[in-house]
Formats: sequence, structure tokens, C-alpha cells
Amino acid sequence: MVRPIRPSEVERKRNARTGIRINNSRVKRRNSFYFSHRQIILITIMLFIFLGSGISYVWSNFEETQIGFNLSRLQQQELKLKELNQKLKLELATLKSPQSLEEAARRLGLREALPKQIIILP
Repeated sequence: MVRPIRPSEVERKRNARTGIRINNSRVKRRNSFYFSHRQIILITIMLFIFLGSGISYVWSNFEETQIGFNLSRLQQQELKLKELNQKLKLELATLKSPQSLEEAARRLGLREALPKQIIILP
């Protein structure tokens, strides 16, 4: 039985005859989309920076909108409180008036003090 000849033996024999080293192996073509490890790391870092800046931009716009809504709500609440404060001041002035106090005293059954009931303090 005849032993098959290995390709390396054929190449060695051929080279031995001519004295020239011939390499008939196929040239490996580099994939045009091949990136080195350094390029992949750089692209990843740039992607994270881009995503981070985009997220921060959207977040800041969202916060600005929320602050605007809160400001509007607080301004409306301030107006309501100012109106209530005005009403309460008016009611307090009305209740402190002498006419109002006399009416309240009459309803409670009080009357004016007699001159002998008044004591003047030194």
C-alpha cells in the first residue's frame, strides 16, 4: 500500500529542487470590518459618552419642565393665599370694631358698666 504524500513534503521537495522557497498557501484576507482591541475600546467609550450626554440632556429638559409646572402651581397657590389673607384681615378688622364688640356683648347679655363699677388704677 502506498502512503499518501503530505502537502508539506511536496512543498519541501519542490523547494529542494529549485532552491526557492515557495509558499502556495492562500493569503488570508482581512475582513474590512475588523477592528483592533484598542479601536473597540475607543468606540465603546465614545458610545457611552454619547449615550450619557443624550440621557443628561433629556433629563435636564424633563427637570426644567417639572420645575416650570411646580412654579406655576406655587404661583397659583400664592394668589389664593393672598386672597385668603386679605379676607381674614378684613374679618379681623370687622370683629375688632367697637360696633361689632357691642353687638357681641349684647348677645351675651352684657350691659354697660355703671360708674361705681369702674375702678381707675393709679
